[in-house]
Amino acid sequence: MPDGYAFLLSAPEGSLVRVAEFIELERRCCPFFRFELEVQDEGGAAWLRLTGRMGVKQFIAAELGLEKSGNEGLSTERTSAR
Repeated sequence: MPDGYAFLLSAPEGSLVRVAEFIELERRCCPFFRFELEVQDEGGAAWLRLTGRMGVKQFIAAELGLEKSGNEGLSTERTSAR
């Protein structure tokens, strides 16, 4: 995304509560973030979009170690970013 990243989250039990807690904490320290949570129907996965004003994408990339790896498709067992 031009102004941030979208993370595809798997749907284990209780994961949405953990995502909401993450959003609440991040809002306190990084009020310049914009959060969008899209939950798919029938128990499907969810998308967490983390965006913001100019410079936020670079900030996120630096914090997650994405800037030097060139890996816009970073993925782990639980999340993937694009």
